[in-house]
Amino acid sequence: MKYIQFRIISFLIALSVISISGCCLFETDNPDLRIVGQNFPSQVGIGQTFHPTFTVGNYSDGECAAAKTNQSIVNLKMTNRANGNIQVNNNYTLNALDNNATQIFNNISVNIEAPGTYDLTFTVDPNNTSGEKNQNNNKITGEIIVQ
Repeated sequence: MKYIQFRIISFLIALSVISISGCCLFETDNPDLRIVGQNFPSQVGIGQTFHPTFTVGNYSDGECAAAKTNQSIVNLKMTNRANGNIQVNNNYTLNALDNNATQIFNNISVNIEAPGTYDLTFTVDPNNTSGEKNQNNNKITGEIIVQ
């Protein structure tokens, strides 16, 4: 009899621990893709090839682990500030990302032949196809001067 009581009490304690720990054992939060790193020069020479690097990660938007995203794209756009001409507009494949997983984009080559100040914009999931919730942190813009 004492053994059965012990088992029931143990079960109830385990059940309460699961309840206290929250939903995270059985659910996931919405995924949230973010740019978590970038590296590009602030200045390059005319005709000089440079290699910007960006890192995208999938993180939770709540207390539980983030759900896996769907495969998507990232877009790299480089626009001349003076005249608005787009010099680069390339898409790259973003793999489906698990919770806390990242993907580094480092095989990018850019060469600009005209001098000027350019905005380099990297946008994650521009068409909102990855299944993530927050699109407000999917873009980063930096300045590059070509002379």
